[in-house]
Amino acid sequence: MFENLPLILLFKFVMVIIFGFLTGLELREYLYSKKKPFVMGTTRTFTFIALVGFVLNTVSENAFLLGFAALSLLLVVFYAKKIQERQKGILQILVALLTYSYGAIVEISIYFIPLVYVSIVFTISSKSKIQILIEKMDTSELITFSKFLIVAVIILPLLPDTNVIPYVSVSPFKIWIAVVVVSSISYISYILQKYFLANAGIIVTSILGGIYSSTATTVVLAKKALNNLVEASIVLATGIMYLRLLVIIAIFNLPLAKELLLPFVSLFAISFIIFLLLKEKTSSSDSKFESNPLELEVAFIFAALFIVMAAVTEFVTNHYGNMGLQLLSGVVGFTDIDPFILSLVQGKYNVSNANLIQAILIAVASNNILKAIYAGVFSKWKMKKAIANLILLSLLSLAWIFLVEFL
Repeated sequence: MFENLPLILLFKFVMVIIFGFLTGLELREYLYSKKKPFVMGTTRTFTFIALVGFVLNTVSENAFLLGFAALSLLLVVFYAKKIQERQKGILQILVALLTYSYGAIVEISIYFIPLVYVSIVFTISSKSKIQILIEKMDTSELITFSKFLIVAVIILPLLPDTNVIPYVSVSPFKIWIAVVVVSSISYISYILQKYFLANAGIIVTSILGGIYSSTATTVVLAKKALNNLVEASIVLATGIMYLRLLVIIAIFNLPLAKELLLPFVSLFAISFIIFLLLKEKTSSSDSKFESNPLELEVAFIFAALFIVMAAVTEFVTNHYGNMGLQLLSGVVGFTDIDPFILSLVQGKYNVSNANLIQAILIAVASNNILKAIYAGVFSKWKMKKAIANLILLSLLSLAWIFLVEFL
């Protein structure tokens, strides 16, 4: 009887029925918990809506569209009756239309239906939390965030990913990414602290920022109000950088990563201890932002400094060539060290592992000096503890060059 029925069609049919039933069940529980007296149907109704959508979509596209139109007409009648009962809201209507679309969604991907279902469940169950969040939101913050989305989403894809700026080996696309990243770190920290993680926003920012870019994080945090927690978080971001670099190196050159394990882990441990010592001296009000920190002008300053450092690197490369890996390492540390370190660990330089380790440690040390300069410039040289500890980490990185020779 079923020998001519494709197995995949049967599987899609079962998926649509199951998720149609679950969607109706979730909506039913929500409506009953809210004591909504006027509902359009039970769990079975939504199961049949999903079934009808699947059958009509299987027959033809026109049949599916005709069924969609018929369902929409019924929903219009339902909503008109709902208005007469002095009730508002179109949640049931939207869920019904999404449930009907399961029949078409399953043809796109069998993984898409669970995604839509989870989105429905999350939205329904999070209604109260979403309302609380909206009530706390300042209208000016939403406007600022909208402008930021225009900068990030519209402008970024239009920029060329080729080197068109004279004497700079960085494309406008990558430069603008720096602008977006710095602004994103700042804004995410603000959102986390104000709406989700209370006084943990800056700490979370330092951890996430250290994973992506400890330099960008230093720029963002250096603009905050002077306090021990901010200075401690700057040091922590640099500590996280050591772990991130260790993972990157391990992916491409595991033997080299094993030799760098002790230096990098010890430097992270020292950074973490410094973070804990500075954090303990912070009062409970130190980590609160007073205003929206989405400061695009800071991002532009950082992008300009990034271009300057890239131009310096280009100048050194063109005029000194292969004068020495150590000299190049020190210069590259004042820009973005990730591409340079990746080129080293992938074996593009015919040098020993000892020379590679020295080059990496020099680049990291000079990068810490750069972050110390950024911390000074953007804090108007007020963050003396952060500056001193970044210089200390730089000196300890250089000290490991000599220690490695004896280990």
